[in-house]
Amino acid sequence: MRRGALLAAVCSATLSLAGSAAVAQVYTRLNANGVVEATNVPDSPAYALTYPGKGTLIHSRGFVRAYSGQFDHHIDAASSLYQVSPDLVHAVIAAESEFDQWAVSSKGARGLMQLMPPTARRFGVADPFDARQNIMAGAQYLRVLLDQFQGDVALALAAYNAGENAVVRYRGIPPYRETRGYVRKVQDLLGAGFQAVPPPTSSASFYVPSAATSALRPSLARPPARPKRIEPARPRMYYRWRDERGTSHVAEAPPPEGTVYSTIRALD
Repeated sequence: MRRGALLAAVCSATLSLAGSAAVAQVYTRLNANGVVEATNVPDSPAYALTYPGKGTLIHSRGFVRAYSGQFDHHIDAASSLYQVSPDLVHAVIAAESEFDQWAVSSKGARGLMQLMPPTARRFGVADPFDARQNIMAGAQYLRVLLDQFQGDVALALAAYNAGENAVVRYRGIPPYRETRGYVRKVQDLLGAGFQAVPPPTSSASFYVPSAATSALRPSLARPPARPKRIEPARPRMYYRWRDERGTSHVAEAPPPEGTVYSTIRALD
């Protein structure tokens, strides 16, 4: 019933973020008082480009806004593997691409979960338009972000949109209109009636209950509260190899002994 309600919300919602041009590029500078200032119209060479945005979503030819559940088996598999709520993955896909497998953006994001090329490489995606690869990588990225921000879903969503270092830099949801709107959009798609299932071993694995969601929304209208702890993002070591079938694998644990592999130090 929860899945059906979510799909109904997806089909009826007007996804203004995905269907219109994203906010212009964001430039920042550190003023004389040590405060970070952000603008999309820089009037001084002291401003530096810090957030290019994902650009405008471009739907594939013949795309119809009517999702019929054809990707649910991939979503369920990814959610089970990475311990992320399937409803959260559904909502992110809805906000990112409206379930258009072949969607692209003017800044290079691709596929159902609109993976930027560095993110696709980070998680070993050979074909970002392959539904299973795209969903698996997007869910794994959500898992990484939930772990990094101690289960704070709002911060994880902000990082999915703007990058984890932007969240670390601003000690909360960055002051980007696109990012704040994106966090609201996903929360609205999940809806106030969303009920969290009993948590697994990791408390960050599932979406927060609706009561906590309601408490998060007002914070988007004012400067975000500082979380208790945000650890700086650091490069991680990943192992990449291909199995006997030619399938590419990327993991933090090394492959079985005797397997030829390469290492990756990744940080988006």
